[in-house]
Amino acid sequence: MRVALVPRKSPTLHDFAYDAPSRKCPHVWVINVTPPGADHCTHRCIYCYAREPIYARRTQGVMHVYSDLAGKVERELDGLSLAPPVSISNVTDPCQNIPELRAEVSRLISLLIRKGLFFFITTKGDPGFLLDLEGFARYPRKFVSITIEGTREMVRLLSPRAASFDIRLATARRLSSAGVSLNIRLDPFLLHLARALHGREWEEELRILFHVFADSGARHVISSTGRFWNKSLRDPASAWAKVHRVVGSLSASEAACMHRDYIYDKSATSRGYLLRRDLRLALHLRFREIAQEHGMTYAVCQELPFGEGDSQGIPHCEGFPMSFSEKIFGGGFAPIRGCTAYCHRDCIGLERPPCGRPSLVKPGPFRRRELI
Repeated sequence: MRVALVPRKSPTLHDFAYDAPSRKCPHVWVINVTPPGADHCTHRCIYCYAREPIYARRTQGVMHVYSDLAGKVERELDGLSLAPPVSISNVTDPCQNIPELRAEVSRLISLLIRKGLFFFITTKGDPGFLLDLEGFARYPRKFVSITIEGTREMVRLLSPRAASFDIRLATARRLSSAGVSLNIRLDPFLLHLARALHGREWEEELRILFHVFADSGARHVISSTGRFWNKSLRDPASAWAKVHRVVGSLSASEAACMHRDYIYDKSATSRGYLLRRDLRLALHLRFREIAQEHGMTYAVCQELPFGEGDSQGIPHCEGFPMSFSEKIFGGGFAPIRGCTAYCHRDCIGLERPPCGRPSLVKPGPFRRRELI
């Protein structure tokens, strides 16, 4: 694949755009290392949140990687007195096997470590290269989320060009052995594909899978049952059409059930065609039970209200503590005691939240002026 290093022209500082009271996500600084869109990810997963939005950027097959991202973020930090935890990267995988991309990610993470910020990285690639960064493994204010969409057979069908099931698990073991806090994103778990592949044994296969997650060193599991922008089969390139074809190639009856069981739902943060509520609630409750049996906590990504399918006592859906940080002498940052970055839940009703910024106590995204 051809790669072009391009400057990031707009500021990087932005939060998730969710502003409904049902928001489950903590408030974070989302730093993307490429523009959104299929041209900037080699995985070509048949199910992908990032491929269908209207803002995806087409570049005729040339991957764009933002150049000097660390320098731009450092300049933005210079103007802030309060810094959110950082999420890397939400529109494409930041651990693709692309040297130019890995170099930019490494420089960015080195900066975040030097500045003292909380950060986390989500990938279905191989983040093992980060262990070569000085101080990465022992740095306490970070965690890694590895996406594994299901059993070995499910992963092979959904993301055949990403790192294999076995490579992802081997990387998880390597990270956790090095002391890196680790969670697994079982996301999306597509029930009808599991049943089409494994028949009546699908739940036993999932029980084995959770055992494998725990054995790899994961301490937390996050899951969703998938969201689709539409259910039209007329566009063969849509995520719905691709997944429907794969399920149908294994079981016509499961494909028909899938078409029936995904209905439009706007009650949660994750609007779109979602698995029927009774089915996804039952599934998440079962997954929580299995995760906790294996010594892990569990959370639902967006598609159920806070606490309905989540383990008790976790700080938020990502499972690991993180907080906003305040600038200290020398230009670095230190964690704010008592902050969870879950402003709209944990600080509601407080006249003076731990950060001292009442304007941040809202489900909507923060604004730059609130962090100066």
